[in-house]
Amino acid sequence: MFALLFLQRPCVGCGFCCAKAQCPPGREAYGDRRRCPGLFWDGARYRCRLVMTDAQVAAVLQVGEGCCRPLNRWRKDVRERVKPL
Repeated sequence: MFALLFLQRPCVGCGFCCAKAQCPPGREAYGDRRRCPGLFWDGARYRCRLVMTDAQVAAVLQVGEGCCRPLNRWRKDVRERVKPL
């Protein structure tokens, strides 16, 4: 448990999670897609349209609880990586 808490970091909007796998609420809203249409680049970071419009989705995805992949390289180089749909 301590190791997990130690590794958690705030979300920086790198998009790694959403670019690698579509979440269950995303599949429900948009169907099973290679990349979720809810993911978008706002000019400074990636954001989720579902999370921005539905507090229940934010709670299900534990938004604000910390990054689940704190050691991924994208965190140190936040930039647009995927082409818009």
